Amino acid sequence: MASSTALAVPIVTDWSYSLDSTFTTAIFTTGTGNKIISGDELSWGATGGDFQSPVTDFTKNRSALTIGNGTGTPTLTGGGPATGSVKTVLDGAPPEFAAGEIGIGTNMTHWNNPISSSFATLESGILRDTLTLTATAPNAGAAYDLPVINFDFRFAETPNGGTCAGGTANPCGDIWGIFAVPTLDISFIYDTNQYFGSILVLGAGGSASPIDTLLDAQCDAVGYSSGCQGFLTAESAATTVQFAFAVSSEPLYVPEPATLALMGLGLAGIGFRRQRSKKTA
Repeated sequence: MASSTALAVPIVTDWSYSLDSTFTTAIFTTGTGNKIISGDELSWGATGGDFQSPVTDFTKNRSALTIGNGTGTPTLTGGGPATGSVKTVLDGAPPEFAAGEIGIGTNMTHWNNPISSSFATLESGILRDTLTLTATAPNAGAAYDLPVINFDFRFAETPNGGTCAGGTANPCGDIWGIFAVPTLDISFIYDTNQYFGSILVLGAGGSASPIDTLLDAQCDAVGYSSGCQGFLTAESAATTVQFAFAVSSEPLYVPEPATLALMGLGLAGIGFRRQRSKKTA
């Protein structure tokens, strides 16, 4: 008599990955100036202006959102994809990650320059990210495309005088908010085993944290109820957020991070709300 026992498929411990981000849609307010919509750049403001080299004349400036490649030699423009390798977090242990357990993705930069209130400004847009994982150990496997995650982002350009939302210091940072979108422990099945993907941002020294929860007043400023997530961006500055991700075999348990004075985007669709009257000389 012969018997057989079904053997469990081993957990993937190592992956190679490719993560690409592209703008697919952008909507602007009415106004003058020149608008550029491409896969890696949304920019607006003066025709012939350079958002990377702003001048004191606000009628000649541009502002922009750009996508860069975070792996290898990081860039702030030109798009992705970001490629590399990442190890599976096997114990669900946070908040410290072991070497190789963070995958470096694309980055997003907000070139926040003062421009004339007569210029059309960005109001909404869609960013689509595609993450592909390929098992490399203990056994090689086929490429697997993770489901696209749609992020509804709103943006509030804040005044530089008076009280800032949440009582933060002047000049008030612009607010990016997201509400009711999962960013941690997003479940997927690969080769019969369950895994969890988590969207992270990299801080100083390469430390990884979840996307932050904003103060109630900051959520209200972008039209969301309390508990929304997001970031702040500094006035008259270029602010870059480096995105990353982790793949785990168990849910991650991470503490709520401290407020991050950063601008951010995640894996998929974004929208922005812009108040033109605030961005003037």
